[in-house]
Amino acid sequence: MRILILVCAAALTLAVALPGHAMAQQRAAEPDLKAAILINMLLFVDWPPLDPASGNLLSVCYFRSSPVADALEALDHKVIRGRQLNVIRVDASALDQCHAAYLAPGDEALLGQMRRGALPNGVLLAGDTPGYLDRGVMINLALTSGKVTFDVDLPALRRSGLSLSSKALRLARSVRE
Repeated sequence: MRILILVCAAALTLAVALPGHAMAQQRAAEPDLKAAILINMLLFVDWPPLDPASGNLLSVCYFRSSPVADALEALDHKVIRGRQLNVIRVDASALDQCHAAYLAPGDEALLGQMRRGALPNGVLLAGDTPGYLDRGVMINLALTSGKVTFDVDLPALRRSGLSLSSKALRLARSVRE
């Protein structure tokens, strides 16, 4: 388990931080890179005690079809931290079934609903749209100079009962404190 975490940490470091890898990123499709980084970020998230009813699943939800959601679907059943990924499409009322949720461009109305309603504790919200970090997303991906980067909103993470490893925070383009 510890070796898997170290290997995945190295992979995340390569995917985000190394300039030589930027050339590989240019060859890979942007949605695939974003999905891989989102999934690898799950290695660095500490959730509140997970609901035993979720069994051995780590549910990653999305709300609408998009290129990144399709790339997430391709990672369904991958094992992360000893738990099998369960990538599922849901509506906002089923957010409590998710450990992480991806919000695609065009999901602004959902963000508004989530802010007005009580966001379930322990749900990581991630997106890849400018301005989403200001609207409640905790980790937001961006394409910067041909490289996928990410920004983190620590207060939003804490409000949801989550924490993110300092290793991941060091790789972030920006971290809101």
